[in-house]
Amino acid sequence: MPEGDTHVAKLDIKSQDVIEGNGAAESTDFPAGETRTVGGDQKVEEDTRIQLSSSDPTDKFRPSPLHPPPETKSIGGTPQQEQSPSTTSITPSARGHKHSILREKRSWSVSNLAIAVSKSVSSMTKKFFRDSSAEPDIKADEQEAEEVARKNEWTKLLSKNYSHAKLVGWRHVNRLCWKGIPSSIRGKAWKAIIGDELKITPELFGINLKRGQKLWEEQVTSKKVMPLDREDEMSREDSMRIIQADIPRTFPQLKFFHPEGPMHEPLLQILQAYVCYRPDVGYVQGMSYLAAILLLNMPTYDSFLCLANLLNKDIYFAFFRMDVDKMKTHLRVYQALFKEKLPVLYKHFETVELKPGMYLYEWLLTIYSRSLPIDLAHRIWDNFLYHGQVFLFRTALGMLRLFESKFLKMGFEGCLSMLNRPPEDIRGGDLFDNIYRIQLTSKRFDKMVAKFMEEEKRNTNKKINGPLNGLA
Repeated sequence: MPEGDTHVAKLDIKSQDVIEGNGAAESTDFPAGETRTVGGDQKVEEDTRIQLSSSDPTDKFRPSPLHPPPETKSIGGTPQQEQSPSTTSITPSARGHKHSILREKRSWSVSNLAIAVSKSVSSMTKKFFRDSSAEPDIKADEQEAEEVARKNEWTKLLSKNYSHAKLVGWRHVNRLCWKGIPSSIRGKAWKAIIGDELKITPELFGINLKRGQKLWEEQVTSKKVMPLDREDEMSREDSMRIIQADIPRTFPQLKFFHPEGPMHEPLLQILQAYVCYRPDVGYVQGMSYLAAILLLNMPTYDSFLCLANLLNKDIYFAFFRMDVDKMKTHLRVYQALFKEKLPVLYKHFETVELKPGMYLYEWLLTIYSRSLPIDLAHRIWDNFLYHGQVFLFRTALGMLRLFESKFLKMGFEGCLSMLNRPPEDIRGGDLFDNIYRIQLTSKRFDKMVAKFMEEEKRNTNKKINGPLNGLA
């Protein structure tokens, strides 16, 4: 085959690869004017900006590197444009050169068209993002690859069946939780990190669910008020009625938990079973959010197991049992940290008379599930389950730090509104950057809790013993 035909054949193969998406387009995407070897000869790559025209060889040539615009000549002092090749006489050598150019142009048309379209789209995309002041997600592939890698790490980690104590004391797990657990494996990871200290079994869940459904029938469906026996005066099983009103208000934007939603019945079952499992606690507003976010990541039984063990932790056992002294203690710890970490904002809140109890309890009781976008709440959960209650307080201070400049310009109502409903477009990276800057170890936090708890006990004893000492 002649050398020129070999050149054409090779280029046509490239063009077919471009059409079929075989990835060969990369091999033809050379910078304009780059020299490469084709068929044994050095050839200069033509510019990819080609003109779409009919294949009629009599068409006028349009400006391109191969077809420059007609030269302008001066005749009699007046500029004259040279006539196009189609209206002038063509010498044999010029005609041969023209046919050679056309043949090369036709052989490159498909390949160059694909490349030119690709470059045009890329150029328009960059211009769009530049004009709209938005950043193109140029790292999407890298982020996807990173998530796959993290998922593989979690899969390998969970296959070892490590204990709860092993997982929460491992720095490698800390790093993985900080980056965020992949959603496809989050449920398994949460269950492993929470553990099962209470030894919950499917049979125990079934027993309490059956009893809970019976109470539901008595208290809600039949609308009868069943008096409790004297020996059950401390029972809070009558709180079952609150569940009916609370479930539809749980993640209302998702509509999963509405009466006609697919997760309404499973969520109801978890809460019914828990009320009977811990009648001394019963149902308290906020529990539905905890159960719901678990249910979004794992089956019904696993959700009940995790909820029971989660509510057995000190802070939640105190809060949901309405232990006033312990609630006050945690509030005092928060105030002390707030004053230390964000003194300017602390003083501003004091000036506008905005108290922590007006917003903090909701954040803690729902683990930010009600206040933050659900994907961001998931990342908070990832780290809270590993670090414990200290991370909830770091998150609270991190949120205040993130919006500090805005809070300082607002009064009472504006601040409280933003605290209860932070902006929906809050960026996870910004929030976690501010959480990271709130340095607080679990050891120091626990010492502060113990210190304020002791002070609270002394104050309580003074109140009790004061009147008695006066009588003596």
